[in-house]
Amino acid sequence: MNATKKSKAASAAGVLLVASLALAACGGNSNNGGNAASSAPASAGGASSPAASKPAGGDGGKAVTISYTIWDKNQQPAMEAIAKAFTDQNPSIKVKVDVIPWGDYWTKMSAAAPAGTLPDVFWMHGGQFIKYATGQFLEPITDKVQAGEIDLNNYAANLGSIYTLDGQNYGIPKDFDTIGLAYNKELFDQASIPYPDDTWTYEKLAEVAKKLSQPDKGIYGFGAKLDTQAGYWNDILANGGHILNDDMTKSGYDEPATIEALNARYQLILDKASPTHQQMTDTDAVEMFKSGKLAMIFDGSWDNGNLASSDVIKGKYDWAKLPSGKVKRGNIINGLGNVMSAKGKHKEESWQFLKFLGSKEAADITAQMGAAIPAFNGTQDAWVKSKPDLNLQVFIDQTADAVPYPSGSKSYPVWFAKESEIMSQAWGGAISVEEGAKKVAEMMNQAIADAK
Repeated sequence: MNATKKSKAASAAGVLLVASLALAACGGNSNNGGNAASSAPASAGGASSPAASKPAGGDGGKAVTISYTIWDKNQQPAMEAIAKAFTDQNPSIKVKVDVIPWGDYWTKMSAAAPAGTLPDVFWMHGGQFIKYATGQFLEPITDKVQAGEIDLNNYAANLGSIYTLDGQNYGIPKDFDTIGLAYNKELFDQASIPYPDDTWTYEKLAEVAKKLSQPDKGIYGFGAKLDTQAGYWNDILANGGHILNDDMTKSGYDEPATIEALNARYQLILDKASPTHQQMTDTDAVEMFKSGKLAMIFDGSWDNGNLASSDVIKGKYDWAKLPSGKVKRGNIINGLGNVMSAKGKHKEESWQFLKFLGSKEAADITAQMGAAIPAFNGTQDAWVKSKPDLNLQVFIDQTADAVPYPSGSKSYPVWFAKESEIMSQAWGGAISVEEGAKKVAEMMNQAIADAK
């Protein structure tokens, strides 16, 4: 939603992810994706493709074309390079890569699913997974996993568990993302303020945001946007609050630490250190940052390519870790996956491509082209090095502090859809932040109870 999708991720984040059914992304509310270069080798990396060992094709060797649908145009070049590498090894299987923007993606998928017209292979987000799995719209791959055709231990931080429901496997991890603090170096330099570093706290962030704001010129220090994954969920965790308790049976929105964190973010708007909610509704905070009107925003690793596409800030921005809160440095980790349709007409060919998407070769192409942080173990360094002028290592380092995107319950699709409706009232000033948070908690708890 604005949404998309490891060597160090296998540490503390791995333990957290074991306890969660799904991480869910790019999700975030704007899960676009990382940057993708205009070209890349047709094949890359070490180990040979699993698909190469078992050629597949249509009836009697007749060429077959399968569809692969994604939501991020920034990643399209890399996905097309992967498709080409696959077809080079499987000449009778062509892959057509289609892009549907995040804003329309799930609307079209929701219509296609019951009609039996889902793409052969497509991107899945943890926040949508349960809906599609329980609706029996996804092809289970449990037998393939059990037969050893794909090894889910190849992916960092137990990402293979994201797309698992009731003991059935449905997807193969594609990538993962965490949240960073993007900052405009030029605005910092003009104000003679040192760049953000690992010592920053939320208090320091607020202090500097106020100093950098020039409301009369339409420039603000920070975008205190109404957002979950790339916004206040991180604030909540850092302050010692919770989105949900550990077993996902109770909302944490009514906890004092949660309300305090939400109030602190909203205070930046009141202090004119951030644009108003209406301003950020009219023009998204990310677009404000790209146009040089914001000095700092929280954003996901998936969005680096989007930021880099701006001629205004290209070469003038960088990334830092999120600030530390009263309890810790909070961060939300999410992971995208590739899945296949249960109603596809070319299931064997789709499986061969799905398996290739989960290979080291595909991960290497993803990393080398800077498209996203690949899930395959040992391939993340190439993503970091794909943009040596940027401190992309912060996204890898923060996996140690990260908490899974809280989508691992059947109540998630219900409460998440209503959360922003309530919190937008608070961010717009119609109700207090505390009232909004308590209303969200009540709504979430009811959704949890109804799902039992």
